[in-house]
Amino acid sequence: MASVPCAARPCPFGPFLRGVWLVIRRFLSAPRPAAVRSRRVAFAAWLMLGAALPEVALAQPSVDRDAPVALAAEEVTHDRSLDIVTARGEVEINQAGYTLYADTVSYNIGQDLVSATGNVSLIAPDGQVIFADYMQLTGKMKQGAIDNLLMVSADLSRTAAHAGTRRVGDQGQQINELDHAVYSPCDTCAGKENPLWQIKAAQVIHDEGSHDITYRDATLEMWGIPVAYTPYFSAPDPTVKRRSGFLFPSLGSSKVGWYYAQPYYWVISDTADATLTPMFALDDPSIMIGQYRQNLSDASLVIDASGRAGGKTGDSDGTGRGQNTRGHVDVLAEWDVNDLWRGTADLHAVSSDTYLRRYGLPHSDDYQTSRVAFERFEGDDYASVEAVAFRELRDLSDPPKNPYAVPLASWIHTSDPGVKGGYWTTQLSTASLTRTDGTDSHRASAATAWTLPYVAPSGEHYTLSASLRGDAYQVRDYEMLDGDRFTGATGRIVPEVSMRWSWPFSSPGEYTTQVIEPVILGALSPNGGNSDKIPNEDSRDLDFDDTQLLSTNHFVGYDRVETGPRATYGVNWNAYVNGTPSKFSVFGGQTFRANDDNVFPEGSGFREGFSDFVGRVRYDYASLLSTFYRFRIDPNGFDVVSHDVTALAGPEAFRLGVGYLKQDYPTRRDYETNPTPNVEQVSFSLRSKALRDWSFTLGTTHSLTGSDSGPLSFSGGVIYEDECFVIRAVATNDYTADRDAESGWGALLTLTFKTLGDTQFSM
Repeated sequence: MASVPCAARPCPFGPFLRGVWLVIRRFLSAPRPAAVRSRRVAFAAWLMLGAALPEVALAQPSVDRDAPVALAAEEVTHDRSLDIVTARGEVEINQAGYTLYADTVSYNIGQDLVSATGNVSLIAPDGQVIFADYMQLTGKMKQGAIDNLLMVSADLSRTAAHAGTRRVGDQGQQINELDHAVYSPCDTCAGKENPLWQIKAAQVIHDEGSHDITYRDATLEMWGIPVAYTPYFSAPDPTVKRRSGFLFPSLGSSKVGWYYAQPYYWVISDTADATLTPMFALDDPSIMIGQYRQNLSDASLVIDASGRAGGKTGDSDGTGRGQNTRGHVDVLAEWDVNDLWRGTADLHAVSSDTYLRRYGLPHSDDYQTSRVAFERFEGDDYASVEAVAFRELRDLSDPPKNPYAVPLASWIHTSDPGVKGGYWTTQLSTASLTRTDGTDSHRASAATAWTLPYVAPSGEHYTLSASLRGDAYQVRDYEMLDGDRFTGATGRIVPEVSMRWSWPFSSPGEYTTQVIEPVILGALSPNGGNSDKIPNEDSRDLDFDDTQLLSTNHFVGYDRVETGPRATYGVNWNAYVNGTPSKFSVFGGQTFRANDDNVFPEGSGFREGFSDFVGRVRYDYASLLSTFYRFRIDPNGFDVVSHDVTALAGPEAFRLGVGYLKQDYPTRRDYETNPTPNVEQVSFSLRSKALRDWSFTLGTTHSLTGSDSGPLSFSGGVIYEDECFVIRAVATNDYTADRDAESGWGALLTLTFKTLGDTQFSM
């Protein structure tokens, strides 16, 4: 098996008795009377321990061989006729943080044998405690025995055994054995004989040479009932950080029918390893899933891949390609080029649109983005060079029209504050987008801006900014609004001046403290700047809300720019109830544009004159209640264009969540932005931890949009977790189908045996 925490752990009793043996031998080095008796005689022997002292068994750290040894007992005697030294009565021996307690400790000089009898206990520095009725060990610790062992680890897991022995193996290595061993990290409840789960083994053998722990006739019991048995089981001991071997399998049913997956962990080198998982399915060809990992001092690499060969007749992903051989590769690499430059590669390739979803592999429902980037960080400078490729996985995607962005590059510099605190910002960028079939666009941009912040004695905040931006384009085969196609060069220069003013002030009262901050933002630039010859590649994602209000350019990206005279106002109000964790906040505002250059798509919320009014309302009461409402209102008729409501209420024992989303946008032009369908949906969630070890989750989303109304998703789960065991049962339904990836219910059951590992069953 691969390296996992060990179960029944052999006893690390050797070094303690070795310390006892050395202390007593030192005690004999000086002449003594036949018997020495005292009431609580204590003495310390400072010894330099010899190189023959071996390492502590299993996970225990080695004892400091130069550490002093202290012994205390009520009575110490030396029987010269038998040549035996005996310490009796509350014997305590300390060395390097280890402590041995016993009723009696004796040393047979002739046989070089140390014995500890009666209420024997060993305490290790990490908190591990070992109890026994009797311990015996030879002076060189080559052989030994222990009776009725009970070991309690620092994590409160327990190991018990009828007997333990220590011997020399065939190749001179030390071997520790436990007979009739029982291991469990679980607490035993009052009135119950058995813990929740435990492992019983007829014999546990720890080979210190090979660092193997072998279990013979091992049984896993739950609530005292045997649920699994193996005649032989071997695992590395805790001193082994990694070792090749099989991991826990998973079993279940999915879109490919019943399947069995058996992972194998492979240690390749000190810096690299891999996990190989063949997955055998009844209704689909078997696939091989693998992950390769490597970590170096200045780089890391993770490769996820899978593949299958063959398939049923007609097996396809619904695209008409009819592929029988499928697979995928994901690569994530990060490396330091030098002290200033860092490289990143995030690459994805898949044979068919639905392959990842069909086999339950990590995936995006809509698209994949592959990216290679180099970034430079130095002081106030930042530079990046990227290559990006896109692949849509949706049914209506047109692969030849997916762009390749090679290169994307930018450089940003912010100067140190100068006169009166003013500073400069300079930015250079370029983007080159090409397609197999469609428009090619190449852009180069440069911008510089000077910003002067100022705080007046009255507390008013002013920010003055002046900027100049230029964009140059080379375009091929671009279809303009009038239907004509354009190939050639175009560009623009956009100067802009803006001023932002805000004045926060507070009003303490007897019951509440209020903070009000009005904000006004004005900007001025020449009209125009958005030629019909410039394709819109990166400014399509326009969703106007309160987070974008206080901006001089409401477009995301470079291809569209907001120009002309315009002004924005907003008010932010916060109220705090004195002496309580209650907080109430409101923010709202809108933008005024003096011209209508038709650059914003219909339904965006922008027009000549006042834009839609956007805002948010939030109320929080500690962790018991959190409500949030975001809205957008058309000032012409005060129609609510968008609602977004979320609320979470209740303590951890019972927490209820409600959400409502409605977006009623007028039809948008496909030329300027992706069409945004009207949406209306409601969601509910419930989380409960009313019981100490039990928690419950429930969530559902339901569409309320006309003929498309109905459930969109459902999930529910039950989790039991205690000190040694976790069980998670989750059921889901996504209600969506995509070609050969059918919709339907799914269930996942995960059993986690703490200190051992976990296994999964899915349907």
